[in-house]
Amino acid sequence: MLKKNYRLTKHGSFGFVYHKGENKASAAFSLFYVKSTSLKVGFSVSNKLGKATVRNKLKRRMRAIVKGLFPLKKYQIVLVAKQKAGEMSFEELKKDITRLVSLANLSVA
Repeated sequence: MLKKNYRLTKHGSFGFVYHKGENKASAAFSLFYVKSTSLKVGFSVSNKLGKATVRNKLKRRMRAIVKGLFPLKKYQIVLVAKQKAGEMSFEELKKDITRLVSLANLSVA
């Protein structure tokens, strides 16, 4: 689980990142990001992906993968899951998210 001070939680914060930020996309995810004074990460999974258990499982996996990529640059980041993400294994998800983060040049290391 990400620590509370790294979480992006407010609806307005998500909207700001969507409208003002840049984005990168793959078949399973869209990554939106905007430069900030601190690192904040938000996760979005639509109701279209399935029932609550499916969505929560996917969000837990996304959080675990992003936590493993720390340290990241100081950006506000929103990771949005697409339909294909619900069908992928953990390793495939990890590979896809890691590729998006490196494509956006968000990793410090």
